[in-house]
Amino acid sequence: MGLVLLCLGPMLQHELARLKHKDVRQRRMAVRRLFEIDDSAALATFVELLDDEDEWFVEKSIDAIRRWVDGAHRKVIVSLSVREEVRLRLLAAELAPRIGSDALPILSTLCSDSESSVIREAWRSRLKVDSGTIPVAIENDDHTIRKMAISHSGDPEILETMLSDPHPRVREAALDQMIAINHYPEAVDKLLDGPLRLKAAKLRLPSLIGSQSTSTICELCHEPDPALRKVIASHLEDVDWFEWDDVYTAAMNSKDPLLLPRLLRSRREPKADEMRLNLLQNAEDVSRTRVLENLHGRKISEAIFDLLPTLAEDPNPIIAQAASSLVADSKMLENDA
Repeated sequence: MGLVLLCLGPMLQHELARLKHKDVRQRRMAVRRLFEIDDSAALATFVELLDDEDEWFVEKSIDAIRRWVDGAHRKVIVSLSVREEVRLRLLAAELAPRIGSDALPILSTLCSDSESSVIREAWRSRLKVDSGTIPVAIENDDHTIRKMAISHSGDPEILETMLSDPHPRVREAALDQMIAINHYPEAVDKLLDGPLRLKAAKLRLPSLIGSQSTSTICELCHEPDPALRKVIASHLEDVDWFEWDDVYTAAMNSKDPLLLPRLLRSRREPKADEMRLNLLQNAEDVSRTRVLENLHGRKISEAIFDLLPTLAEDPNPIIAQAASSLVADSKMLENDA
């Protein structure tokens, strides 16, 4: 180490020499000072500390390697990749992309490691370095590796194929990547009635609306949860869906009584008022209540206004209160006008 020290600056030489001190306090102080100096020339010495009996020095060595390894340190990564400790092989897999394509032989070996965590990290880095390995990765038995492969793919054919993957996380990753590359195939429709329904709906609704594929939209309206209700409403908000009788019927008969009131919430068209009147006259209480709440603060149609006194006498006190409040609100708006 003496010849090496001669090639270094005085301050760096001093701190590297202190790493050999018998007093552990002096050694620890030297480590801290070397991090402050932040010179990658100290890397070789820190690699030696990987075998120190004191875990504190081993951890600091790992920190130093993670900080300073770059494209000129292939040998360091190779040495880490054959270490017995799993955390060091993991470190090799993590840092390998820093040396570019030279990392491929190292990563290929680590992809066959005995530890699954190392294999996954090696594949993560391998996919960063070489996208040509995607077809191999998507055939892997580990769903996490297949998911990583998808996140690097821009091939629509591969993504559509992965919509049939047995693992939901992989199918979800395929959907996410389709969104990223603006690919909205009909193949997504098969996920509209499963656990990935919400994400599939977000992906497909623009195309379904554009092509007026009302039958599929009706299916989504059958029994949406609150999150899907919000997605449907946001996509239909600026769409003239009033002429789609089947969609209106599906929303009216939906098992979600709040769907149609939500679809009508921001609409001002006369047709929307007709639908609200129909809800107030025929729908279940939760739907009627929501329609009344949504009408506050806006001008209401004459037909609905004429119905309010009757609703104010409704047996359901919530509806009666909402109707009475809407009457008062409407009169206040008239006075302000």
